[in-house]
This record gives sequence, structure tokens and C-alpha cells, in this order.
Amino acid sequence: MKLLALCSVLILIGCSSVKKVALRGAAPLFVDGTEKLTLERSWDFFKDSSPGNLKFLETLYLQDPDNLSLLAMLVKGFAGYAYGVPETLAFEDELSGNESLAHKKNALHLYTRAFDYGMIYFEKKGIDRKKLLENSDDQLLEILNKKMQKSDHIAVLFTAQSWASLINLQKDNIALVSLVPKVKTLFDWVCKTSPDIEYGVCEIFYAQYEASRPKMLGGNPEKAIKLYEEAIKKHRQHLLIRVGYLQYSIIPAFDRVRYDVVAKELREEFSKWDDLNRDNLEDVSEYKTAEKLNLYNAIAQKRFEIIEKYKTKIFEE
Repeated sequence: MKLLALCSVLILIGCSSVKKVALRGAAPLFVDGTEKLTLERSWDFFKDSSPGNLKFLETLYLQDPDNLSLLAMLVKGFAGYAYGVPETLAFEDELSGNESLAHKKNALHLYTRAFDYGMIYFEKKGIDRKKLLENSDDQLLEILNKKMQKSDHIAVLFTAQSWASLINLQKDNIALVSLVPKVKTLFDWVCKTSPDIEYGVCEIFYAQYEASRPKMLGGNPEKAIKLYEEAIKKHRQHLLIRVGYLQYSIIPAFDRVRYDVVAKELREEFSKWDDLNRDNLEDVSEYKTAEKLNLYNAIAQKRFEIIEKYKTKIFEE
């Protein structure tokens, strides 16, 4: 509420330069508030509240379009919401056989918005779209090392994530698929120096990278299994990694035996997590000490519920 009141005052200030100075000073508060969003336990609340918050961030950004902190939050915000809500609902459409493309189109729209904000960020750092698209992977790495710093990791990471998701949702677009190596280059640049950024995003990407590509395009299902299992062992309370294992590796392989093992583990883990969500003040479980993963686990629970709902249909086919 304090942040909302502060921002409302800032927007009403007449002098543009004063607004910019005030916003720059308040930017760390916005970043902190965004980080605390990961504590949210309810997927439904995240679904309903995020669009208004994103529009609010856009309003702030319009007051200060050179504010890189706000721009990075917009990239992360739109990419995160696209993944958590419309892509999740599009996944249910796919499993159920619903031919409506409304959720998929919404996911594509939001990922495009995240990517476009990412391109604005890159351009403000001296890297235009042409350089990003036309340079070789080695040249792109050289440009990133020259133009970007560790403070740019969040913007680069979620630009790459939105780009990867746009490709994954449009695998029939050969021109898009051909750009996957550039997406990997962006991830490599971030993950080499910040491997633990955003609670396991790097591990999730590299496992899905191997699982999602057909073998003829360099995919490696066996390596994907190894990467998922290593990531699960490292991040035991990050249940979205396990659900990703089901969604991108186990289900496409129609591996019912492995599905039953992982699904049983997930039911047990979600039961523990749900106990935490009942606001047990005495709770000192491993999930109490990993509350920063709540939003990831809320998205994971929603996707797992969808998978369980259609598992008979999945494995019958």
C-alpha cells in the first residue's frame, strides 16, 4: 500500500524531471516488491492480480522510459505471467483436445510483449535487433561481454525465456526454430556466471532444451532425463522442475512407468506444500524454509492437476 501511494503521488507530479528522479530512487522498492511476489501461494490470485500490476508497471515506465530497472521488471513480469497463466491454460487445451487457440494466442501475445521490451532494453545497451539476429553465436557472445554487465542478467534471462517460449509454441515455424542457438547463447551468457539465478531457471532451460528438440535437430532425450533428475536432486522443493520433467520429457515419451514414479513423488510433495499453505505457524518443514518457491510451486500444482486430469487420455493414445 505504501508503494501504491508513493507511485500515485509520483504520477501526479507535474515536473517530468522530478518524476524521473523520484522513480529512480524508488526503483529498488519496486524490485523488492517484485521479488516478494514469489511468496504468493495462490495460482488464482496470481492469475487475477498480475494484469493490473503489469499495467501499473507500464504506466511507471512511460514516466521514465530510460529506467532500466523498470524495463527489466516488465520483461520478467510479462514473461512470467505468460508462462504461469495463458501457457498453462493452453497446455490444458492441448491435452483435452480443445481446438480453441485463445489461450495459446494470449500466451504468444504476452511473450511477444516481453520480448519487445527485451529488445528495447538491448537497444538501450547498444545492441539492436540486427546485431542480435545476424551475428554468429560467437560474435553475439562477444557483443554481450562488451555491452552487458551482471546487472543486466535479469533482462537478458527473461528476454531469452520469452524468445524460447515463442519458438516452443510455434514449432511449425522453421524460421523461428532456426533461431534456437541464439536463445541458447543468451542463456549461456547469463548461466555461466549466475548458474543459480532465479532459483533454477538455468537447469530448467537446459533440460527442456534437450527434451523439446527432435533428435534430428540435436535433441537428446537421455541427456534431458539426466539433467532433470540432477536438477530435482539439487532443488528438491522446486516442484515446477518435476512437473516440467513430466510435461517435456516423460509424457512425450509415453513412459507410464516413469510417470507413475514421478507423479507419486509429486503427490507426496504437494501434500507437504499444502500443509504449509494452511498457515501452520508451527510449521518448520523444508517448504517453510523455501517459501521463495511458492509461486513456482503454485504454477506447478496447477499444471500437475491438469496432467492428472487427462493422464488416462494421454497414455491411452
